[in-house]
Amino acid sequence: MKHVSAIITSLVITAVIGLGIMVIGVNALTNTNTVPLQNSPNSNTTANNLSNVSANSAAQSASTSSDVQQLQQQVSDLQSQLDQAGQAIQQYQSLLLVLQQRGVIGIDRNGNVYLPQGSSNSIHQ
Repeated sequence: MKHVSAIITSLVITAVIGLGIMVIGVNALTNTNTVPLQNSPNSNTTANNLSNVSANSAAQSASTSSDVQQLQQQVSDLQSQLDQAGQAIQQYQSLLLVLQQRGVIGIDRNGNVYLPQGSSNSIHQ
């Protein structure tokens, strides 16, 4: 009796696994979302699609190259503006130093600029 129930159980398990394999196979055969093989008769269509992708890629590359050139030009312009601003700052610092040396202004440790008490008379000398 144990042998009969073991044989029936093994047949049921084999049938269930076989049925699962059949379901997967039927699903694979009826699936429309497939990728064409490289050596299939549809490979010309694939080659045309690849050439279109290549053309689009080249156009995007040219666009990207143009964008890079524009960004490089903007960086160059900003660097030029930064250099000009640095020169202006140096001129202002030189002016402040001369005014401080002549006693027209005073600058404390915190960078505060003030006019000395008697500076109005010394300006008109």
